[in-house]
Amino acid sequence: MYSLLIDTHAKIINIVLYKDGKMVKKDSKETLKSHSIYVMPMIRDLLQDCGVDKKEIKELIVVNGPGSFTGIRLGITIAKTWAYAKKIKIKAISSLQMLACSLNKDIKKVAISDPKGYYVGVFASNNKLLEDYKYIASKDLKDYKKEEDIEIDYNAVYEFISYLPALNPHAVNPLYIKKIEVEK
Repeated sequence: MYSLLIDTHAKIINIVLYKDGKMVKKDSKETLKSHSIYVMPMIRDLLQDCGVDKKEIKELIVVNGPGSFTGIRLGITIAKTWAYAKKIKIKAISSLQMLACSLNKDIKKVAISDPKGYYVGVFASNNKLLEDYKYIASKDLKDYKKEEDIEIDYNAVYEFISYLPALNPHAVNPLYIKKIEVEK
């Protein structure tokens, strides 16, 4: 079975193809504010390079945030539309949980930077969330492993995802942590 992970939460777009739970190939592209130009061609090219027809994709995994507001919405829209139209499984994972999957610690504290601070998450050794996600100011960041210092283990990410239930495509939504001014 082929699965495809779509990650558009940051300036680097990552598209990962799995076969039977093992990573086959990953394609990455760094872009600033141009995700919409690159994501679909990246998916097409990755599948062509691997000789996989889009009809062979039976599961989609989408990173639902936190991160770039527009990037997250783009990745989710592509994954939800594809899953709904083709009636295939869809699963979601947060960008913070994906980082936690790549660490081997009892308590995993991970952070993703934002222009004014950090999105943070604390996870157990089994990658389950221990505390609610938070947004903190840069000056308050202590003891967290930053995204840029973690190399994502995409096989570990898939192993974690494999235990999650498939979702109704309509139930896959962006994960917003930071409150907008109106909510404060």
